[in-house]
Amino acid sequence: MNIAIIGWAIWCVGVFVLGLSAGSFLQVAAVRLPYEKSLLWPGSHCMSCLRAIAWHDNIPVVGWLLLQGKCRNCKATFSVRYLLVEIFAGLGFLTLFVLEVVLDVRGVGWWRQYNWTLQSGLVPWQAWLVWAGEAVLFSLLLVASICDLEHQEIPLSITLSGCLMGLVFSTLCPWPFPLEGPAGVAQVTGRIAEEMRFPVSLHPWPVFWPLPGWLPAGAWWTGLASGVAGALAGNLVCRVIRFVYGLGRGRESLGLGDGDLLLMAGAFVGWQPALCSFFVALAPGIVMGLGFLLLRGSQALPFGPSLGLGVLISWFVWPWLGPKVAWLFLDPITLVLLVGAGAGGLLVLSFLLRLISGPDPEEGPAAEADPETATKA
Repeated sequence: MNIAIIGWAIWCVGVFVLGLSAGSFLQVAAVRLPYEKSLLWPGSHCMSCLRAIAWHDNIPVVGWLLLQGKCRNCKATFSVRYLLVEIFAGLGFLTLFVLEVVLDVRGVGWWRQYNWTLQSGLVPWQAWLVWAGEAVLFSLLLVASICDLEHQEIPLSITLSGCLMGLVFSTLCPWPFPLEGPAGVAQVTGRIAEEMRFPVSLHPWPVFWPLPGWLPAGAWWTGLASGVAGALAGNLVCRVIRFVYGLGRGRESLGLGDGDLLLMAGAFVGWQPALCSFFVALAPGIVMGLGFLLLRGSQALPFGPSLGLGVLISWFVWPWLGPKVAWLFLDPITLVLLVGAGAGGLLVLSFLLRLISGPDPEEGPAAEADPETATKA
C-alpha cells in the first residue's frame, strides 16, 4: 500500500479522535458556562448522585455506549445529546481537515506549494496552523450554539475568550499566509487587478485593498488589524440591526449574544465574510424559526446556530462569492449608501409589521427540564 495513503489515513483517524475528545469537553463547557462554573474543578460527575465519573467511563462515545447512557452508580439516564455532540464534533474536525487540507476547496494552494510533502503523506505546519484556527472557531460556534438552543443566551465568557483566540490566529496567519508577504502578492497581482481573486489565507481577503504602506502584506500587525476590523464589523452589524428593528417594532429582535458571536467569528475570518455571514444565516434561520414555531409555539428563536452556520458557509464559499461582491466591499461610498438604505428599509418594514400585527403575546413560562434525565458535568 502507498505510504502516502497510510499517512493520510492516520491523520484522518487522529483528527477524528481529537474531535471526539473536543466534543466531550465542549459538552461539559455548554453545561457549566451558562452557570459561570469552572471548567477545571470539580472533575466530571453525575449531576444526579454527584459522584465522580471514572476516567474509563468518560472516554468519548465508547464510555456512553458501554454504560448504555446511564450513570454507573445511581443508574440515572444521561442525555443522548452527549453522544451526539461528541460524534458531531469528531465529524466536524474531520470534515474541516478534508476540505481544507486534502481537497483545498478554499484554494489556498497547499498542493501547489507543498506538493512533495503532501504526496509523502505529511502535512506542513502551515496547513496545520490554518486548520487549527478553523477547528477552534468550529468548536466555539458549536458550544455557543448548544448554549443558545438550551438557554436562549450565549455566555460572554465564550465569545470574549473566542475573540482573543481569533486575534491570536489572525496575528499568526496574516494575509496572504502561507505566501511570503509582498513577494507572494506580487505573483498574483495581475489576477487581483483583473478578477479580484485574492490569495486565500485564514482570512480570505486583506483588511483593505490596496493595502496602505503601514499595513504591509504578511506583517503580523496587518493580521491583527484584520482580526480587529472583523470583530468590530461583526458586532456592529448585529447591534445596528437590533437597534433599528427594535426602534420600529417596539421590541428586541436579536439578542446581544448574537452580536458577540459575530464579534468572535469576525476576529477569525475578517470583516468582509463576517458581514456577509449575517445575511447568509437568514436562510437557515428562517427554516429553524419555522421548526421552533411548530415544536415550541411562540418561544423565542435562538439565532446563534444559524449565525454559526452562516459564518462557516461564508468562509468556505468566499473564493467564489468574494469576486461577485467585490464592487460592494471595495467601494466605501457604495457600502455606506447600501447600509443606510438597508437600515431605512428595515425600519419601515418593522414599523409596518408593528402596525399590522399589534402587540406581541406574552411568552409562557419555559418548559421545565425532564426530571428523568440527568446530566454530567
